[in-house]
Amino acid sequence: MNVKGIESLDLSDNRFHLKEIPKWVTSSPIIYSLKLAKCGIKMKFEDWKPSQTYFYDYIDLSENEISGSPIGLLNKTDYLVGFWASGNKLRFNLEGLRIVETLKYLDLSRNLVFGKVPQAIAKLDKLNVSYNHLCGQIPATKFPGECLFGK
Repeated sequence: MNVKGIESLDLSDNRFHLKEIPKWVTSSPIIYSLKLAKCGIKMKFEDWKPSQTYFYDYIDLSENEISGSPIGLLNKTDYLVGFWASGNKLRFNLEGLRIVETLKYLDLSRNLVFGKVPQAIAKLDKLNVSYNHLCGQIPATKFPGECLFGK
């Protein structure tokens, strides 16, 4: 496909079996909302190198087989509002995640995330980091326990 720019793309819940995030998505200069949940993506997160990262508002990559760490991308995304990546094989230290002021929704449940839960998560509106390998003292938050626990 010869795509010049996409503002919003939702290919979730299809039978495409993409295996990786398509190059035409990666090269799109202005994409605000990217939803590729349940698209059969089987890749390392570090292999995804979008041309621009600061435009992303919403990224949903839930229920795929993505491994590795999203830290590099997330820590370069200044205006991100929501990131959903539940049900993957992400493996990284949660303490390395920079929680930007704009981030309101974070779902990393059912992955292989480890480390301590940072105090900055208290700023979020919605959080789910359950069913990971987190440790240490849980900071005081408004979130119910089921958002943080589960093995």
